[in-house]
Amino acid sequence: MIVNLALTVWIVKVMNFTVDGMGNLQVNGQGIRLEGISEFLLPLYVKEIQSRRASPLVVRSDRNVTVNARNDQGQLTGQLTVGPDSVEARCQRFEVRSRDGGKVLFSVDEKKISIGTDTVRVTGSDGEVFGHSVETPHIQADAYQDLKLESPTRALTMEAPRGVEVTAARGKLKAACRKDLELQSTEGETDRSLRGRRLWRRS
Repeated sequence: MIVNLALTVWIVKVMNFTVDGMGNLQVNGQGIRLEGISEFLLPLYVKEIQSRRASPLVVRSDRNVTVNARNDQGQLTGQLTVGPDSVEARCQRFEVRSRDGGKVLFSVDEKKISIGTDTVRVTGSDGEVFGHSVETPHIQADAYQDLKLESPTRALTMEAPRGVEVTAARGKLKAACRKDLELQSTEGETDRSLRGRRLWRRS
């Protein structure tokens, strides 16, 4: 009995058992509170992880950090994986919202990508390449920069239900093609002031 009592007291002292918990682990009515750095060797199942007030929450791993969301049947509904080379998200719909959460800035699903910002700026030297059609009310280059729309191997078509306006406020407007340059007007007239090109007006 004396040996068991001494061993129990030694374990309590080494593990720092208290009424509130064990060492850096404290148990209260709101949940579990960990102080300092904690290491988990197996998956952690929690409802909410929150850092102390005015302190960041840091999650580290030697390989990757994976966050899974499951429904009542245990099926995987969403997954976020932060790896050494990439960040992957698996879900039906991915959204990036504003600070107050009222406006969707960026959303992706299986059918489309939506950008809710007022302006989309492309800063790459080679511009932007689109494999399919693009729908936008306004395309504009930066100040003192040229705007170039090009299709190297296919046709370039601009359509709008209420008209297409191309304006060069302080520069020249150039349209070049390998074959014929065609302008079509279904109801109005086509200006034939361009020279060296073949123009049609079709009803």
